[in-house]
Amino acid sequence: MNLSQLYYFKKLAELEHYTQAAKELYISQPALSDAIHSLENELGVPLFQRVGRNVKLTKYGREFNEYVKAGLQEIDNGVARARSYSTSLRGNLNIGAIFTVQGDYLPALLNAFNDKVSNEVSFTLFQGFSLPLIEGLRRGEYDAVFAAKPEHAEDLECVPVVAHELVAVVQKDHPLAFKHTVRLEELQPYHVYTYRPGTPIGNEVNAILDSHAVRADQAFEDEITIGGAIAADGKSVGLCTYTIGLAAYQNVKPLILEGVPKEFHRIYLITLKDDFQPFVLEEFKRFTAAFEPPEGTVPHLVAPL
Repeated sequence: MNLSQLYYFKKLAELEHYTQAAKELYISQPALSDAIHSLENELGVPLFQRVGRNVKLTKYGREFNEYVKAGLQEIDNGVARARSYSTSLRGNLNIGAIFTVQGDYLPALLNAFNDKVSNEVSFTLFQGFSLPLIEGLRRGEYDAVFAAKPEHAEDLECVPVVAHELVAVVQKDHPLAFKHTVRLEELQPYHVYTYRPGTPIGNEVNAILDSHAVRADQAFEDEITIGGAIAADGKSVGLCTYTIGLAAYQNVKPLILEGVPKEFHRIYLITLKDDFQPFVLEEFKRFTAAFEPPEGTVPHLVAPL
């Protein structure tokens, strides 16, 4: 038994005439007769009976027909759904993202995509740290992730989308708080809190610490925990990216780091290189690569004139 036989059976059951059914199926009448006889032999019951020049379903055929119609409808639905992935701008995308883009950049991007490209695309968002998100992408849990680029990215397509600057963070009554900019060498006398090594941002900061002979307590995961440590310790300095993670702390002040590029830590839209990507994901990637967030969406420090 094969799908062709089932489609032939369904058409003959609808038209109840071999010649008409064969014509609509674009096959010969003998080929249709052979297919139906083969199906009846396989099932062991007669499916049609002759009534003059026409045919009628037997009681076995009527019962079988209900299952065939339901089964072929599900198959047709599945085929249409599969084809839609290559042509349709609708559906759902599972997006993983680090928290530092979820409060500003990412909402602006998704809203713009729905406004300008398609409002029939929904997004399910998941939050995490860069490396676990990328592992989830590799396991097929996400269609795309917004994260830092890992060391080993041969299987990944990484499109830079936004960058965060590295800042020093102190309490507002700290000896450095009267300044707006500081040099990394000025942090040497202080206890410095920053990211743990082994993560993309931790490795980037670790390299710049070594180049400026700054020692640090490298035990923190993100800006929230670094900001919390500084909010509780007026003598220390935090070294972290300037993101929404610091917004909760009213008694801390970020300072511009002289000689450190503004675009210190890049965030990427990351997808799998050799994985099938539905049309909607391809369009989302194209839109994201060209997207410029509105002024003020991504926080930046500006030194007073």
